[in-house]
Amino acid sequence: MTDRNSKSKTPLNRREFLGSSARNAAQAAAGVVAISQVGKLQAKLPATPSDAVRLGFVGLRNQGASLIKSFQQVENCQIAGLCDIDQSVQAAAMKLIESPRRQPFLCDDYRKILDSPEIDAVVIATPDHHHAWMTAMACDAGKDIYLEAPTTHTIEQGVQLQRMISQSQSVVQVGLQQRSGLHFQSAIDYLHTGQLGEVYQARAWSAVKRQRLRRQTEPHQRSSQKSSQKKTSRQEPMLSEKVQLAWLGQEKKSTLHPLDWHYHWRWMWNYGSGELGNWGVHLLDTARWGMNLELPQRVVATGSCRHFNDGRQTPDTMNVLYDFGGKSITWEHRQWSSRGIEGRSHGVAFYGDRGVLILDRSGWKVYDHTPAISVQASELRISHARAFIHAVKNRTEPATSYEVGRISSELCHLGNLAYRNERELRLDDLTGEVVSPELRS
Repeated sequence: MTDRNSKSKTPLNRREFLGSSARNAAQAAAGVVAISQVGKLQAKLPATPSDAVRLGFVGLRNQGASLIKSFQQVENCQIAGLCDIDQSVQAAAMKLIESPRRQPFLCDDYRKILDSPEIDAVVIATPDHHHAWMTAMACDAGKDIYLEAPTTHTIEQGVQLQRMISQSQSVVQVGLQQRSGLHFQSAIDYLHTGQLGEVYQARAWSAVKRQRLRRQTEPHQRSSQKSSQKKTSRQEPMLSEKVQLAWLGQEKKSTLHPLDWHYHWRWMWNYGSGELGNWGVHLLDTARWGMNLELPQRVVATGSCRHFNDGRQTPDTMNVLYDFGGKSITWEHRQWSSRGIEGRSHGVAFYGDRGVLILDRSGWKVYDHTPAISVQASELRISHARAFIHAVKNRTEPATSYEVGRISSELCHLGNLAYRNERELRLDDLTGEVVSPELRS
């Protein structure tokens, strides 16, 4: 049985990135907000059409590498800086850079990205526990920000960061790429024009076989991604003590094997938000977008680690009910099975009184409705990157604002809170705050 109630204390200041003492997240957030009000932020003028937006990337593996590929396909932007605490990841990222004329500078200290006059905007693709303080410091430095979801690691961080961003001149776009996909937009338009009738319920899900975590005592080898998970003979270098401390932030030690940090931090409460913060934030965002919903009235969750006994803390099996009063969204995930609803591993189903619409990244289709409709997939990632560059150059509203991303991230945090506290959560209708007493975060 895993520790359901392990607490997460995520800082909101960059000193934790360098391994100094821990601070309370809410106090740190308030401190950074106060600093930003002193006048360090200045109004930014629109870039001229000939100006390229110069990007600095922090977090270069997995999603960071994908974003490097996407932004290179967008006109009027230049990758000017790359930052990661792991030098081997830096080297791999440099191989993705296509332009031989102007290579980005490399660094392992986020401050160098923020302090560089050659950087206009930062792309943050680090683990969740670094999102809030990095975004706060980027705002304070007057940079525009592309922030991966979930936007923060806790609800409290999200509220503090919302206040800071609203008082800044920074353009902040959240990496909910489905908002920029044409087939997602057409599906939402179909719902909003009433062609499916009244939609009372939506269902979002993820079913994917995840890899077993290594034990701390296991040899430092990479496990095969194949289902057999046989060991290979190739050895991986261990991360240095400096890198480990920087990655961990205020959490000075971890039960997670260092070789699993680059992806499987998601299953540990101190760093990630489980499958809800992984796939859930994208799919729940689509569900509430299609139903024109914001925060629920109550949240109920159930689940556990039913398949894995490998030290992960977040549940490998989970069901969450979000009750909006008259309408509802349900979430479910399994990390040990790849067969999802309607045969799709990930997706959202909208149930209307005139039919059912099933939507995922491969397209959408309407059932139990005449005429039958089927729409093929569209490109998401490059379109979302292009939308960010357009917003930065023209100082316009981004494709997915911070507030939109915060609310969808908060759905994930609420689901996890309900699960970890083993109780129904009720939210205040006016403030959206949880009114259930004595919650463990």
